[in-house]
Parts: sequence; structure tokens; C-alpha cells
Amino acid sequence: MAIINRRMQEYRIATFADLMQALRENPEWLRKLRRTILTQELLPLPSKFGKFRRSVKEKFNTIEEQMRDLREKMDALEKRLQEVEKKVDEIKKRLDMDVCFLKGMWVEAEVKKNVHPLFSEHLSNVKLVGKKRINKILSLPMEKGTISKEEREDVLRLDLIVEGTLISTKEPVFVAVEASYTIDEADVQRAIRRAEILKKAADRKVLPAVVGYRISKKAEKLIAKEECLKVLISEQV
Repeated sequence: MAIINRRMQEYRIATFADLMQALRENPEWLRKLRRTILTQELLPLPSKFGKFRRSVKEKFNTIEEQMRDLREKMDALEKRLQEVEKKVDEIKKRLDMDVCFLKGMWVEAEVKKNVHPLFSEHLSNVKLVGKKRINKILSLPMEKGTISKEEREDVLRLDLIVEGTLISTKEPVFVAVEASYTIDEADVQRAIRRAEILKKAADRKVLPAVVGYRISKKAEKLIAKEECLKVLISEQV
């Protein structure tokens, strides 16, 4: 046990707690003890650490600013990519429409070239009806008001009109043909609608027909409910 006397005050140092109490009550002792214990290299550490903290904070602020700039650039890039994707989608849609149009023209040409074998199951004496003849058939009923101008134009937009004799009943018929690479529900609906108009104008039995290489399930279901011929070229030619 040590006894320290300072200015008539004695400190009995028996434990570490006693020492700490004496140092707290006499700060100058603590400074002297620190200088004795710490080396000259360690004494500046608090100041150096403060500078280090400030330097790190400045670097983090710089990095944060750079990250903010990067986020802004990424946002701008994302917006640009969205615009590019939109334009690509628009181009794709236009290309799809062009391809569908070309496929439709190709199917129509195949039907014209193979009209007899394509419809031989249902018709005899098969032949194509020319635009001039069908226009003549439609003009008088339009003038009489049997069909409207819009209905006449609708029929004229048919891909093909075929004429022949029904094998089953021996009666003469027109066939209103919609040609499409992939037959869908809309093709069937158009064929049925235009066949009805042509029937009013021609005063003859008219059958709707769809011709193509493929057919959708919805189109199949609609055909099953309606009187509409279905001709798949891959199965016939």
C-alpha cells in the first residue's frame, strides 16, 4: 500500500480504484502520468485520428456525390432504354403487319393457283369470279337499296370469290373466301358477314369459306357453330 501526500492531503492507494480516484481529483497527475507512459509517437494519435476522420468523411462525401451522379446517369440511361424498347416494339409491330400482309398475299396466290383441288371436295365446275363480274352483281342491288354502299364495299374486300356447283345438292353457289396464313376468329367472322351480304345481292346460295395453312382454336370453335367451309392448304396441296 502506498501513501501519497499532496498539499496536506493523503491518498491511500490500496487498489486500482484508489489510484483512479486520485488521478481524477488531480488532473495534472494524469497528464504527467500520460506523458511518462505514452511515447512521443502515441501522443499525437488523437490529433492524427481527428484528421483521419475528417479526411475519410470528405472522401465519403465525394463518393456519395459521385454515386448520386451515377444514379442520375443510370436513371437517364434507363429512360433511354425504355424509349428504345418502345421504338423496337413499334418496328416489330410494323414488321409483323407487313409479314402478315405478305403471307396473306402468298396464301391468296396459292388459292388462285390451286382453286380446283382446294375446293374439289365440295364443288364441281370450280372457277374464280372476276372483280368486274362481282362488281356488276353488286351494283344493281345497291342502286335498288337491297344492299348499302358500305356493304358493297365490304364484299369487294373479299380476298376471293369462287363459283361452282355443290356436289351434295347440285345447286350453283358462290363461295366468299377469306385467305390468311393463320386463320383466326376474325377471318371466320368476316367471311360469314360478307357471304350474307353477297347472298342478298346475288340471290343465290353463298357459302363462307376460310383458307390458310394454320387455324386457331377460337376459329375452329366458331366454324363448328356456323356453316363455314375450312380449307387448310397443307392438307390439300
